Amino acid sequence: MRKICKHSRNLRGFTLVEMLLVVGIIIILAGAVALGVNDMLNPARRAQSNVSIQKSAQSQSIHDSEIKLKGYGF
Repeated sequence: MRKICKHSRNLRGFTLVEMLLVVGIIIILAGAVALGVNDMLNPARRAQSNVSIQKSAQSQSIHDSEIKLKGYGF
């Protein structure tokens, strides 16, 4: 029984300050990751918008060509 009591005295958990520091560091790292991801997503959104505009223009061009061909009897 003595060994159990002696062993339990040596076990310590984290203090509140240590836990707050760890949580604070995790929050700071999560914020940095969020900003980095946002910086990567903005160019991707612009590129997606450009592709959408080009796709629309190409679709209109194909439509115009089909109308012209129908005028020739194709």
